[in-house]
Amino acid sequence: MAENIGMSCAFFSLLFMKIRIEWRAIIYSFLGAIPGVIIGFETVDKILSAPMKKMIFVSVWCSFAMSLYMLNCEKKRITTSLIQNFKPWKIVILIFTGLIGGIFTSFAGSGVDICTFSAVTFLFRVSEKTATPTTVVIMALTSQFCFFYRGLVVADFDPLAFEYFKVCIPVVVFFAPFGSFLGSHFHRITLAWLVCILEIFAMIGFLATLPPWTLLFSAVLIMFCGFILFSLLADYGNRLMIKEAQQNNSKVILLFENC
Repeated sequence: MAENIGMSCAFFSLLFMKIRIEWRAIIYSFLGAIPGVIIGFETVDKILSAPMKKMIFVSVWCSFAMSLYMLNCEKKRITTSLIQNFKPWKIVILIFTGLIGGIFTSFAGSGVDICTFSAVTFLFRVSEKTATPTTVVIMALTSQFCFFYRGLVVADFDPLAFEYFKVCIPVVVFFAPFGSFLGSHFHRITLAWLVCILEIFAMIGFLATLPPWTLLFSAVLIMFCGFILFSLLADYGNRLMIKEAQQNNSKVILLFENC
Protein backbone atom coordinates (compact mmCIF):
# COMPACT_ATOMS: atom_id res chain seq x y z
CA MET A 1 0.00 0.00 0.00
CA ALA A 2 2.80 2.40 0.86
CA GLU A 3 4.39 1.49 -2.46
CA ASN A 4 1.32 2.89 -4.19
CA ILE A 5 1.88 6.32 -2.64
CA GLY A 6 5.66 6.33 -2.95
CA MET A 7 5.83 5.17 -6.55
CA SER A 8 3.09 7.59 -7.57
CA CYS A 9 5.05 10.47 -6.07
CA ALA A 10 8.19 9.24 -7.83
CA PHE A 11 6.18 9.05 -11.06
CA PHE A 12 5.15 12.68 -10.67
CA SER A 13 8.72 13.76 -9.99
CA LEU A 14 9.90 12.03 -13.19
CA LEU A 15 7.26 13.85 -15.21
CA PHE A 16 8.14 17.13 -13.53
CA MET A 17 11.84 16.71 -14.33
CA LYS A 18 11.00 15.58 -17.89
CA ILE A 19 13.12 12.44 -17.61
CA ARG A 20 13.28 10.26 -20.72
CA ILE A 21 10.87 7.33 -20.39
CA GLU A 22 10.07 4.46 -22.76
CA TRP A 23 6.28 4.87 -22.83
CA ARG A 24 5.68 1.98 -25.21
CA ALA A 25 7.24 -0.42 -22.73
CA ILE A 26 5.04 1.04 -19.99
CA ILE A 27 1.80 0.76 -21.95
CA TYR A 28 2.21 -2.82 -23.11
CA SER A 29 3.78 -4.12 -19.91
CA PHE A 30 0.94 -2.60 -17.91
CA LEU A 31 -1.61 -4.25 -20.20
CA GLY A 32 0.01 -7.58 -19.38
CA ALA A 33 0.40 -6.78 -15.69
CA ILE A 34 -3.34 -6.29 -15.10
CA PRO A 35 -4.36 -9.92 -15.80
CA GLY A 36 -1.11 -11.08 -14.18
CA VAL A 37 -2.00 -9.36 -10.91
CA ILE A 38 -5.51 -10.81 -10.96
CA ILE A 39 -4.21 -14.33 -11.65
CA GLY A 40 -1.67 -13.92 -8.89
CA PHE A 41 -4.16 -12.68 -6.30
CA GLU A 42 -6.74 -15.34 -7.11
CA THR A 43 -4.47 -18.38 -7.50
CA VAL A 44 -0.72 -18.12 -6.90
CA ASP A 45 -0.93 -16.03 -3.73
CA LYS A 46 -3.22 -18.63 -2.16
CA ILE A 47 -1.06 -21.61 -3.12
CA LEU A 48 2.41 -20.48 -2.06
CA SER A 49 3.50 -20.11 1.54
CA ALA A 50 5.27 -16.95 2.71
CA PRO A 51 8.77 -18.54 2.75
CA MET A 52 8.24 -19.95 -0.74
CA LYS A 53 7.20 -16.54 -2.06
CA LYS A 54 10.30 -14.95 -0.58
CA MET A 55 12.55 -17.70 -1.93
CA ILE A 56 11.19 -17.53 -5.49
CA PHE A 57 11.33 -13.75 -5.64
CA VAL A 58 14.86 -13.45 -4.24
CA SER A 59 16.26 -16.34 -6.29
CA VAL A 60 14.94 -15.13 -9.64
CA TRP A 61 16.13 -11.58 -9.18
CA CYS A 62 19.51 -12.57 -7.78
CA SER A 63 20.07 -14.50 -10.98
CA PHE A 64 18.98 -11.36 -12.82
CA ALA A 65 21.51 -9.29 -10.86
CA MET A 66 24.31 -11.73 -11.71
CA SER A 67 23.39 -11.56 -15.39
CA LEU A 68 23.27 -7.76 -15.26
CA TYR A 69 26.72 -7.73 -13.70
CA MET A 70 28.09 -9.99 -16.43
CA LEU A 71 26.42 -7.83 -19.07
CA ASN A 72 28.04 -4.67 -17.75
CA CYS A 73 31.43 -6.36 -17.67
CA GLU A 74 31.37 -6.04 -21.46
CA LYS A 75 33.66 -3.21 -22.46
CA LYS A 76 32.01 -0.45 -24.49
CA ARG A 77 28.60 -2.11 -24.39
CA ILE A 78 26.31 -0.45 -26.91
CA THR A 79 22.95 0.73 -25.58
CA THR A 80 20.08 2.78 -26.96
CA SER A 81 17.92 5.42 -25.33
CA LEU A 82 14.67 3.85 -26.57
CA ILE A 83 13.53 0.56 -28.11
CA GLN A 84 14.64 0.54 -31.73
CA ASN A 85 12.65 -0.81 -34.70
CA PHE A 86 9.50 -1.31 -32.64
CA LYS A 87 7.60 -4.24 -34.16
CA PRO A 88 4.54 -6.36 -33.23
CA TRP A 89 6.64 -9.20 -31.81
CA LYS A 90 8.21 -6.76 -29.38
CA ILE A 91 4.72 -5.79 -28.23
CA VAL A 92 4.01 -9.47 -27.53
CA ILE A 93 7.24 -9.75 -25.53
CA LEU A 94 6.36 -6.71 -23.43
CA ILE A 95 2.81 -7.93 -22.74
CA PHE A 96 4.09 -11.37 -21.74
CA THR A 97 6.75 -9.74 -19.57
CA GLY A 98 4.07 -7.67 -17.87
CA LEU A 99 1.95 -10.79 -17.31
CA ILE A 100 4.76 -12.64 -15.54
CA GLY A 101 5.74 -9.51 -13.63
CA GLY A 102 2.15 -8.96 -12.54
CA ILE A 103 2.03 -12.44 -11.03
CA PHE A 104 5.24 -11.74 -9.10
CA THR A 105 3.87 -8.39 -7.96
CA SER A 106 0.70 -9.98 -6.60
CA PHE A 107 2.53 -12.04 -4.00
CA ALA A 108 5.84 -10.20 -3.58
CA GLY A 109 4.84 -6.55 -3.93
CA SER A 110 7.32 -6.09 -6.76
CA GLY A 111 8.11 -7.88 -9.97
CA VAL A 112 6.66 -6.17 -13.01
CA ASP A 113 9.29 -3.46 -12.67
CA ILE A 114 12.20 -5.91 -12.69
CA CYS A 115 10.64 -8.03 -15.44
CA THR A 116 10.24 -4.96 -17.63
CA PHE A 117 13.74 -3.81 -16.73
CA SER A 118 15.21 -7.17 -17.76
CA ALA A 119 13.35 -7.18 -21.08
CA VAL A 120 14.28 -3.66 -22.14
CA THR A 121 17.92 -3.89 -21.01
CA PHE A 122 18.82 -7.47 -21.93
CA LEU A 123 16.71 -8.03 -25.03
CA PHE A 124 16.17 -4.54 -26.43
CA ARG A 125 19.50 -3.12 -25.18
CA VAL A 126 17.95 0.03 -23.74
CA SER A 127 20.22 1.96 -21.38
CA GLU A 128 19.67 1.59 -17.65
CA LYS A 129 19.36 5.38 -17.66
CA THR A 130 16.04 5.03 -19.48
CA ALA A 131 15.01 1.64 -18.12
CA THR A 132 15.13 2.71 -14.46
CA PRO A 133 12.58 5.58 -14.63
CA THR A 134 10.49 3.48 -17.01
CA THR A 135 10.18 0.74 -14.42
CA VAL A 136 9.32 3.29 -11.74
CA VAL A 137 6.33 4.39 -13.81
CA ILE A 138 5.16 0.85 -14.59
CA MET A 139 5.44 -0.04 -10.90
CA ALA A 140 3.49 3.07 -9.92
CA LEU A 141 0.63 2.17 -12.26
CA THR A 142 0.65 -1.49 -11.24
CA SER A 143 0.69 -0.71 -7.52
CA GLN A 144 -2.29 1.61 -8.00
CA PHE A 145 -4.19 -1.19 -9.70
CA CYS A 146 -3.18 -3.63 -6.93
CA PHE A 147 -4.38 -1.17 -4.30
CA PHE A 148 -7.70 -0.80 -6.10
CA TYR A 149 -8.18 -4.53 -6.69
CA ARG A 150 -7.16 -5.63 -3.20
CA GLY A 151 -9.10 -2.88 -1.44
CA LEU A 152 -12.31 -2.64 -3.45
CA VAL A 153 -12.68 -5.87 -5.41
CA VAL A 154 -11.26 -8.42 -2.96
CA ALA A 155 -11.76 -6.20 0.11
CA ASP A 156 -8.95 -7.96 1.95
CA PHE A 157 -7.06 -5.33 3.92
CA ASP A 158 -5.50 -6.26 7.24
CA PRO A 159 -6.33 -3.49 9.78
CA LEU A 160 -2.79 -3.66 11.18
CA ALA A 161 -1.32 -3.32 7.68
CA PHE A 162 -3.47 -0.24 7.16
CA GLU A 163 -2.03 1.29 10.34
CA TYR A 164 1.49 0.65 9.02
CA PHE A 165 0.39 2.22 5.76
CA LYS A 166 -0.58 5.46 7.48
CA VAL A 167 2.75 5.60 9.30
CA CYS A 168 4.74 5.05 6.10
CA ILE A 169 3.05 7.78 4.06
CA PRO A 170 5.13 10.72 5.40
CA VAL A 171 8.32 8.79 4.66
CA VAL A 172 7.61 7.54 1.15
CA VAL A 173 6.18 10.82 -0.16
CA PHE A 174 9.59 12.39 0.38
CA PHE A 175 12.15 9.65 -0.19
CA ALA A 176 10.59 8.07 -3.29
CA PRO A 177 10.71 11.31 -5.34
CA PHE A 178 14.09 12.11 -3.82
CA GLY A 179 15.38 8.75 -4.99
CA SER A 180 14.08 9.46 -8.49
CA PHE A 181 15.86 12.80 -8.44
CA LEU A 182 19.16 11.22 -7.39
CA GLY A 183 18.82 8.38 -9.87
CA SER A 184 18.36 10.82 -12.75
CA HIS A 185 21.89 12.12 -12.11
CA PHE A 186 23.60 8.72 -11.93
CA HIS A 187 25.49 7.05 -14.76
CA ARG A 188 23.85 3.92 -16.15
CA ILE A 189 26.65 1.75 -14.75
CA THR A 190 26.00 3.18 -11.30
CA LEU A 191 22.32 2.34 -11.61
CA ALA A 192 23.18 -1.20 -12.68
CA TRP A 193 25.49 -1.62 -9.68
CA LEU A 194 22.78 -0.33 -7.34
CA VAL A 195 20.38 -2.95 -8.69
CA CYS A 196 22.97 -5.67 -8.08
CA ILE A 197 23.67 -4.44 -4.55
CA LEU A 198 19.97 -4.35 -3.69
CA GLU A 199 19.53 -7.93 -4.86
CA ILE A 200 22.52 -9.01 -2.76
CA PHE A 201 20.91 -7.47 0.31
CA ALA A 202 17.65 -9.21 -0.57
CA MET A 203 19.45 -12.55 -0.64
CA ILE A 204 21.16 -11.81 2.66
CA GLY A 205 17.77 -11.00 4.16
CA PHE A 206 16.41 -14.31 2.90
CA LEU A 207 19.34 -16.27 4.33
CA ALA A 208 18.96 -14.44 7.65
CA THR A 209 15.57 -16.11 8.08
CA LEU A 210 17.40 -19.48 8.26
CA PRO A 211 15.30 -21.24 5.61
CA PRO A 212 15.21 -25.06 5.52
CA TRP A 213 17.53 -26.99 3.21
CA THR A 214 14.71 -27.73 0.79
CA LEU A 215 14.17 -24.03 0.17
CA LEU A 216 17.91 -23.42 -0.11
CA PHE A 217 18.28 -26.17 -2.69
CA SER A 218 15.30 -24.81 -4.61
CA ALA A 219 16.79 -21.31 -4.45
CA VAL A 220 20.12 -22.48 -5.90
CA LEU A 221 18.34 -24.37 -8.68
CA ILE A 222 16.16 -21.37 -9.56
CA MET A 223 19.17 -19.04 -9.52
CA PHE A 224 21.08 -21.33 -11.87
CA CYS A 225 18.18 -21.68 -14.30
CA GLY A 226 17.43 -17.96 -14.08
CA PHE A 227 21.04 -17.05 -14.78
CA ILE A 228 21.04 -19.25 -17.88
CA LEU A 229 17.75 -17.71 -19.04
CA PHE A 230 18.87 -14.11 -18.56
CA SER A 231 22.24 -14.84 -20.17
CA LEU A 232 20.54 -16.31 -23.24
CA LEU A 233 18.24 -13.30 -23.33
CA ALA A 234 21.22 -10.94 -23.23
CA ASP A 235 23.03 -12.91 -25.93
CA TYR A 236 20.00 -12.84 -28.21
CA GLY A 237 19.58 -9.13 -27.54
CA ASN A 238 23.18 -8.53 -28.61
CA ARG A 239 22.74 -10.51 -31.83
CA LEU A 240 19.42 -8.76 -32.48
CA MET A 241 21.03 -5.36 -32.12
CA ILE A 242 23.83 -6.27 -34.53
CA LYS A 243 21.30 -7.61 -37.04
CA GLU A 244 19.14 -4.48 -36.86
CA ALA A 245 22.22 -2.26 -37.22
CA GLN A 246 23.24 -4.16 -40.35
CA GLN A 247 19.73 -3.81 -41.78
CA ASN A 248 19.76 -0.07 -41.11
CA ASN A 249 23.16 0.28 -42.79
CA SER A 250 21.88 -1.65 -45.80
CA LYS A 251 18.91 0.69 -46.08
CA VAL A 252 21.19 3.72 -45.95
CA ILE A 253 23.46 2.29 -48.65
CA LEU A 254 20.46 1.46 -50.84
CA LEU A 255 19.11 4.97 -50.37
CA PHE A 256 22.38 6.53 -51.53
CA GLU A 257 22.53 4.19 -54.53
CA ASN A 258 19.06 5.27 -55.62
CA CYS A 259 19.92 8.97 -55.37
